[in-house]
Amino acid sequence: MKKLWIAPAIAALAAALVSCATTGERAAIAPYIDGGINLHFRGDRQLNLYQRAPHALTVCAYQLKDLNGFNQALEEKDGIAKLMECSRFDPSVNFVKRLVVQPGRDLYDAMEVSEGTRHVAIVAGYYGFKKKEAVKTIPLPLKGMPFFKKPGGTDISVFCSPQELRILKGGGS
Repeated sequence: MKKLWIAPAIAALAAALVSCATTGERAAIAPYIDGGINLHFRGDRQLNLYQRAPHALTVCAYQLKDLNGFNQALEEKDGIAKLMECSRFDPSVNFVKRLVVQPGRDLYDAMEVSEGTRHVAIVAGYYGFKKKEAVKTIPLPLKGMPFFKKPGGTDISVFCSPQELRILKGGGS
C-alpha cells in the first residue's frame, strides 16, 4: 500500500523532463561538453517540406582537419550521396555523427573536439537539395596563449527551415 505513490511520482517526473526538453533554452538534460562542439538544431514546423507535408531531416556533422577533401567530395557527381552516408570518406575527416531533426523540435548533441579538427561541416539531406542552402561549414575558434593557439570548442546553433540551414550562432561568436 505504501508503494502506490511511486507510479504517479515517476509519471510526473517524466512529464517534467519532457516539457523541459522542448523549450527554447538548453534543457538541463541536454548533452553539453565544456570545451567541446555543442550542437543545437531547431526544426521548423514545416521542416523538409515535401508534397506539402513536413518530414524529419537527416543531418551529418563532420569534424574536419581541413576543407579540401570535403569541398572536393561536394563537387563530385555523387558527392552529396557520399556526404550523406555520414562516413569517414577522406583522411581529413576526424569524426562524423548522424543526427535526425524532427519538425517543430529541438535537438541537442555534443562532441569532443578530435585532435587536429579545425572545421565543423554540417550537411542536411533536404528533399530539394541545394548546396548553398544545405551545406554549412564553421571554423573552430582559436583558443589559448598567443603563438600557441589551437582550435577549441564552440557552441553551434542551427535553425533548420523548410528548405535550408541557417547558422544562428557558431564559430566562436
